[in-house]
Amino acid sequence: MNLKMLVKSASRLFTLPEICIKLQDLIYDPSSSSTDIAKLIAIDPSLSARLLKIANSSFYNFPTQIDELGKAINLIGTEDIYNLALATGAPDAFSTLNNNKNIDINSYWRHSVMSGLIGRALAQHCSIRHSERLFLSGLFHNLGQLVILEQLPEEFNQIEALKYKAEKAPWEYEKDVLGYSYAEVSTELLRCWKMPENILELVENQHDPSLSSESRTASLVHIASRAASQIEYSQINGFDFNSTILPSAWATTALDKNSLHTAISVAEVNCQAMLSVMTGKEMKVT
Repeated sequence: MNLKMLVKSASRLFTLPEICIKLQDLIYDPSSSSTDIAKLIAIDPSLSARLLKIANSSFYNFPTQIDELGKAINLIGTEDIYNLALATGAPDAFSTLNNNKNIDINSYWRHSVMSGLIGRALAQHCSIRHSERLFLSGLFHNLGQLVILEQLPEEFNQIEALKYKAEKAPWEYEKDVLGYSYAEVSTELLRCWKMPENILELVENQHDPSLSSESRTASLVHIASRAASQIEYSQINGFDFNSTILPSAWATTALDKNSLHTAISVAEVNCQAMLSVMTGKEMKVT
């Protein structure tokens, strides 16, 4: 199926919560204030509770309790609050797949969250501002897998069967079967959701960050997603995801395996709490 037609069809099914759409409009309105944003978020008690829970978690490690939305927004920043709102709303957008027997949805979200958290930790190590953008990019990097699962289930199962051969990278099998990768599907869905270009670019170039105008930042997403895949999937199909991290990504970021291991340790500390906030249930971190 044509990629744009596929995603256009999927975007009618997988939609962001209305509060996120309203929040997007408000955040990019130059006349709005943090008070306006706090009032909008307060309309949704569930979102308010989730954001405050994140603000008071090890994700931030603020020295004092944050009990007001306005204070959380001022400390975290409006753009990053929006990114966190999107992150917590993502599982709701795909809730129709929760009982699909063709995918372990808990494993999917655990891998996605770890990708985001490792990317965020690496960004902080590299002193890159707005590290929540790295978290969101990592979290959303593989949404295309869920789109294909729902729209093209036969092709999805074919790709999954091929992955167990572990003869080449999974994204190569995706292109063999579909003509495009899950990364491309993810990018088109995020474009339908009107995500900022700086998010789209990181997701789009996750397999070859040198193609991005932000090659250093894109390299962090590249490294993080590979590392998270190694943790979640390597024991299942025997594929060595770490070996697919491009030498140029290491060189561009000036990172090494020790700094990656440190980032993974930080991510593992935060993963359980973030999964619980996003899904509303306890999910074991393996």
